Amino acid sequence: MTNVITTPIFYVNGAPHLGHAYSGYLADVYKRFRALVYDESCLLITGTDEHGQKILESAVRSKTDINLFINDKVQAFKTLWPELGVQTDIFVRTTDEQHQNLIQSIWNDLVEKGDIYLGYYQGLYCLGCEQYYTDYELQNNCCPIHKIPVEIRSEETYLFRLDAYRKQLIAFYHRSPDFITPSHYSQDILDYLKQGPLEDLSVSRVNVPWGIKVPNHQEHTIYVWIDALFSYLSALKKAGYDQNALTQTTHIIGKDILKFHAIYWPALLLAAKLPLPKKLLVHGWWTINEQKISKSNPETLISPNELIKKLTSDGLRYALFRQKKIAKDGNITHSDLVEVINADLANNFANLVKRNHTIILKYFSGSIDSKLVNQATLSNQSQLIIKYCEQVINEIFHFYKAFDFYQASLFWKEALDYCNRYFHQRSPWEISKGKSDISVQETCLVTSNLVRLLAIAAYPLIPTLASQVLQELGEDIATCQWQPTCDLKTVRIKETRSHFKRLVKP
Repeated sequence: MTNVITTPIFYVNGAPHLGHAYSGYLADVYKRFRALVYDESCLLITGTDEHGQKILESAVRSKTDINLFINDKVQAFKTLWPELGVQTDIFVRTTDEQHQNLIQSIWNDLVEKGDIYLGYYQGLYCLGCEQYYTDYELQNNCCPIHKIPVEIRSEETYLFRLDAYRKQLIAFYHRSPDFITPSHYSQDILDYLKQGPLEDLSVSRVNVPWGIKVPNHQEHTIYVWIDALFSYLSALKKAGYDQNALTQTTHIIGKDILKFHAIYWPALLLAAKLPLPKKLLVHGWWTINEQKISKSNPETLISPNELIKKLTSDGLRYALFRQKKIAKDGNITHSDLVEVINADLANNFANLVKRNHTIILKYFSGSIDSKLVNQATLSNQSQLIIKYCEQVINEIFHFYKAFDFYQASLFWKEALDYCNRYFHQRSPWEISKGKSDISVQETCLVTSNLVRLLAIAAYPLIPTLASQVLQELGEDIATCQWQPTCDLKTVRIKETRSHFKRLVKP
């Protein structure tokens, strides 16, 4: 069965920011890794959440027709992904007719079962999150995410019997401790569920004209989070898959929406007699001056489009993974990004390729036959670097599988350090001073094959740069598969290019 990976369904009350790009990069790295290793299709789903009070208010403030406002923001997200080099397969919109029909159908089923009923709710509400909070979740009566005071809201509402599924959720987390990565979040969710009965969840809003109407009760619109969560299922159906594809689905989410995906989403799926997803991958936040990047805070807004113009798409995505572990928060500065990109991609990788291939072109007419160098009789130095890099590749493989792209990038960088040290110590450029042709050929052949090995391993992280380097070696990434060992192959170089130029520091 096809593996599925999803980004959040992004809320379109503002332009895309770096946090959105990071979620997309995470999904894209894993998709490329699976294709490289397992030679299988992996469906990447993204989309836009287009209903709710915040969006309506944003359109009103901008003095723009709501449909024009939404279409403009949706287009910004649609064009973002190819610019970032993120290979999406399905783009779902919550204003799609197919999606709205699905939502109303599921709603009717849950009402008929008695899981949803008309009632009344009073609570502490954050408009920024479009959700109610309990007292212990607040910080000085402020939303923990948006840092703004919550308001007391009382209204007629439809309610979902959330506690009816609490015991099933507890049992699920006991038997699926790795459902959430990092796994400590599973214990947090378990602790929350075990505290006692869960309040019924308010699943409709009154006086919010922009949304999917509750069937047979037009004064109510369906809660925007119900709308957004079931868009994952809408997207699968749009792609031609049935509900069973949920069992192969990994949701990539920010930690601020964990509760929706770890409690509400599985409870709703259980109620609707639908299968549960395979995994939740939870990532931390990017911050500017220690403030979370958010559309509600203009001081933190960084356009990913502008960043890739300065850093390149490969540079940006690589630096983001090298800067922090996925589960952690990380403060971002332009100078730090430039420093790591120059050090690893320009100096360590591209420069090594250029120097080695220039020697092969200049002194060996662009070709070194592997038969000239017997792998069994290689120098001890060459055998050690090959063995070391093979061990690193094995580690990188397991880091990718575990969604630990930070460690994958770190180990890749360390392998490059060793390759550069090997190249420098053997100084093949001294062929012009009488150094043995055989020694130089061994150095260049081993270096080129290690570059091939590391380029394939880095492809999920730096797809454009890795593809260009492989192309120079006569390889097409479309036909490449994960390489666990470094078998010395004949090297043929037709031309050598500067694949990554150093960036100018700000």
